[in-house]
Amino acid sequence: MHFPDQQVIYRIKDGDEAAFAELRTYFHVPAFKLCSHMLKNENEAEAVIKNVFDKIWSERVGLNAEGNFQSYLFLHLKEQIFGQMKKYQEPLARKQYLDRIHTLAAK
Repeated sequence: MHFPDQQVIYRIKDGDEAAFAELRTYFHVPAFKLCSHMLKNENEAEAVIKNVFDKIWSERVGLNAEGNFQSYLFLHLKEQIFGQMKKYQEPLARKQYLDRIHTLAAK
């Protein structure tokens, strides 16, 4: 059996906050690794994770994570990240972002 099993998903869909907290705790580390790697900023990574989990909770009745919740979660995290990266299309913001990445890579 893998986590979360379908029973946990059903509990979340029914509004079980304890089941949702368990799910959130279980997937926080892999979600954080993905987001911080892509964004190169831990605070932004935490914000993305919070936004995605908040959205999953608010739309839990329609939660459709049959099979692999991690794939479902990562898809939504990446969508949020790419949406957030759009703000870096402005030249000054892009330069600041790239400078931050280069500074982190040099450490």
